[in-house]
Amino acid sequence: MSASVVHLNSKQRQRLARRAKKSGKSLAQEVNKAVELYLSVPPEMQKKLSAAAKEANRAADRMIKRLDRTIANVDRARAQLSRPHR
Repeated sequence: MSASVVHLNSKQRQRLARRAKKSGKSLAQEVNKAVELYLSVPPEMQKKLSAAAKEANRAADRMIKRLDRTIANVDRARAQLSRPHR
């Protein structure tokens, strides 16, 4: 097996190191696992998966905004109910 140099930015390295620690593997093993996963997906499927992931993120963002509005409405209603009646 030959060695290769892979350049990661500090955030990528930190994230991979945390993942490796959680799984009880080395950083190199995590990098190898990630490369194998990447290579196992055909390029045309990667495009479809990327599009699906973007849509899922947009849907999650919409749900979070709705939940935030709902929480704000509940908080306002609770505040009104806790005020003493005159």
